[in-house]
Amino acid sequence: MTTSSVRLKALIQERHWQTHRTFVAEYDEAARKVDPVLVGQAPSRAQLHRWMSGELKGLPYADHCRVLEKMFPGWTAEQLFERVTDEQPPPQGPAAISVDAPAQAKDLLTAIDQRLQTPAGEVEWGTARTPPATVAPALVNTVEGVSDEARKLGRRLLELQQVLRLDEEETTQLAALSGNIVELSMTADLDIGQDGWSQLIYRHQLLNLSDKPMTRLAREVWFENTEERLTIVPNADSERRIMIQRIHDTANLSKFACQISPPIQPGESTTIAFTVSGGQFVEDHYWRQAIPRYLRHYTLRVRHRGAGQLLRCTASEEHPDGSENSAEDDLVWDYEGDDVVMTLTRNYLRPNQAITLRWDVPHESA
Repeated sequence: MTTSSVRLKALIQERHWQTHRTFVAEYDEAARKVDPVLVGQAPSRAQLHRWMSGELKGLPYADHCRVLEKMFPGWTAEQLFERVTDEQPPPQGPAAISVDAPAQAKDLLTAIDQRLQTPAGEVEWGTARTPPATVAPALVNTVEGVSDEARKLGRRLLELQQVLRLDEEETTQLAALSGNIVELSMTADLDIGQDGWSQLIYRHQLLNLSDKPMTRLAREVWFENTEERLTIVPNADSERRIMIQRIHDTANLSKFACQISPPIQPGESTTIAFTVSGGQFVEDHYWRQAIPRYLRHYTLRVRHRGAGQLLRCTASEEHPDGSENSAEDDLVWDYEGDDVVMTLTRNYLRPNQAITLRWDVPHESA
């Protein structure tokens, strides 16, 4: 008799991760490599049962998918939740190599080489729509007429493509950004107390697409009011050691740099994090995020404690030419007890853009 089950269940059993406790430990280990903020977000015992039994309709949330793909390299989330029968042949991996792969590899490395020599200029940067690329990282060794630096970046980029599920168009866009430092993600978690005093945690996932090691990340933060000068400290969950170098401090502005050790080598990606405290929101409730470099994904999470009620909440996106458009299609807000919580996300941002979230709460809450 033929039986069917979800592929995820078979892979979990193969690794002897069936108990919820064991699965959570493996999940957290993978989550730490994807994004430290996802640690502790593993599915409940009941959730895991639904995943393995095939009761889930569609796919889990995107963050779960990212972690699962880290836990089971080579499998997409869609494939993990496919039903398979005991009569099906052993899996052959997610995709076969395209017959055009050598030509695609040459095009990719040639583009990287050209951009390393002349990195300036506008680059197309947006949502990709083409199917997944099938160029194997090993193919970069077969391409002739390109520099060693381009070959190294190409190999790292193709490896990253598999981890992040990038499709061919987006991988090509990243190749066109060679010569730059690219932010794969930037997350800002802003926690505001009932008295207006706040704590801000930044996490930057950086990708070095230049041909030189990256040793520092320049940043600046501004608050309406500060208690003497802002306190800025590295976070322990950074994947590199960082040291905060103060450059310029005024009454409510701090310019500084995160010195990174060891440096991020060409083709490497890493996550660094730091915490800023000592800033206060008094009358003006807004957060403006300047974008200094190409940024694939931005997330701003704000918790305003004890605010009780949200009177207004808007979001806008500014462009380098001065034009502006609404960003409210990517804005979600809600209440948790007396707290107001807001989340704003934007994708594919360019240098010299800015994102602004504005909100109003009853005056006495701040």
